[in-house]
Amino acid sequence: MEVQRSEPVSVAASCPEPWARDPDHHLWQNGRLWWVAFTIHLAGAQVERVRRSLGTDDLELARTRRDALLARYPEERGCTLSLRRNPRPRNPVSSLRGG
Repeated sequence: MEVQRSEPVSVAASCPEPWARDPDHHLWQNGRLWWVAFTIHLAGAQVERVRRSLGTDDLELARTRRDALLARYPEERGCTLSLRRNPRPRNPVSSLRGG
């Protein structure tokens, strides 16, 4: 039986970007600074989770820096981005607690 694997989504193939519905997709605030997290696919079926500080406490600037980083990262690092087309559903329990 052949197992089909879904191909990683490139930035160009994911247009409109996953954050069109959630402008803060891939972002989280750690302390006062915003960070970005995403997954890349490398040669040899290796997968790596990338986390980078965006070096700002300004959300609009963090979004701009995220977009620029995701646009240039694959070419600079020789990898493929794996971006979720739809944001994860929010946990109803944590949203009741304000999370």
